Amino acid sequence: MADTSKVQCAKCEKNSGILTCDGCLEKFCRRCFNDHRQDLSKELDNVVYQHDMLKQQLETPYENDSHRLLKQVDKWKNDSIDKINHLAGQCRTDLVKLLDKNKDQLTDRFLKITNRVRKGRDDEDYDERDLSKWMNELKELKDELIEPSNFRVEEDKQQSSWIQKIRVHEDLRDQAKDGYSKLQFSSLSPAKPPPAGTQLKPSSESEAYPTNLSNEENKIIEKLRSNNTTILNVASKNISYTGAKAIAEALKTNQTLTRLYMSNNNISDAGAKAIAEALKTNRTLTDLDIRSNNISDAGAKAIAEALKRNQTLTGLYMENNNISADGAKAIAEAVKKHKVQADKCVYLPTIERV
Repeated sequence: MADTSKVQCAKCEKNSGILTCDGCLEKFCRRCFNDHRQDLSKELDNVVYQHDMLKQQLETPYENDSHRLLKQVDKWKNDSIDKINHLAGQCRTDLVKLLDKNKDQLTDRFLKITNRVRKGRDDEDYDERDLSKWMNELKELKDELIEPSNFRVEEDKQQSSWIQKIRVHEDLRDQAKDGYSKLQFSSLSPAKPPPAGTQLKPSSESEAYPTNLSNEENKIIEKLRSNNTTILNVASKNISYTGAKAIAEALKTNQTLTRLYMSNNNISDAGAKAIAEALKTNRTLTDLDIRSNNISDAGAKAIAEALKRNQTLTGLYMENNNISADGAKAIAEAVKKHKVQADKCVYLPTIERV
């Protein structure tokens, strides 16, 4: 812990019995050294107190608006309701004015009909034609009262949304850094890279990779083909199904990538099917995130078929797609056939656990 030397104590400046603190490297006499340790003990007590307070917060469930983010959602809701109420109030006021004006005009027309009917009855001067005309005029007034022809209520589709939509966004970069996976297919066998010296079957570049790719998509393909990337985050990069197909072709021969995060793009079923084909032969990928990609049952079923042959995938994220119960069931069945642990979650909209 300490060594002795003939130098001054940092606290009392005496020269006898000097000890060195390994933490701050200051030199103290024996008495001041003991005081220094007591000060450190007090600081430790504060650390323990802060630890216990944080432990209590971690063990307390979130309720109502106990968290700042929950309060943010509630504020957005209340602000949006206030905007809607204000606009609805304005529209009601304007509508009542128009309805009253319309009723006044209809009343004038109604009085004219009343006078003609009364005069015809008093003079006994009417026949079938008069009766039919009066009846039609009364019907027109009634229809106009119920459904005015000169004004209506409609949505303003030309104006941009004045209530901004909110969503909960999860940044996957921290998950990639920490190696955290929300879905584990841990009973599948671990990844086994090809033996050293294995020759990969070459393919025609123009045939495997589409030529109408964006600059961003071409950069992604180059990273995969270089075989020196283990984690690739291409979320929200405006990747289409064409780009997904090119990525899938690269995955078939890539030997290093373990995690691919490509949520919030638009790969659709065509892209999902291409990715599924790559999963059948890829032997390194462990995590695949294809959330929010406009994938329907067809794409989900293709992924399910790929899971039956894939031996390395341990994390799959597919929330916020257009997958119904049929697609979710296909994924669930594929998972069950591989004896996935029962306490692992499949993130699909229609099933919670398998």
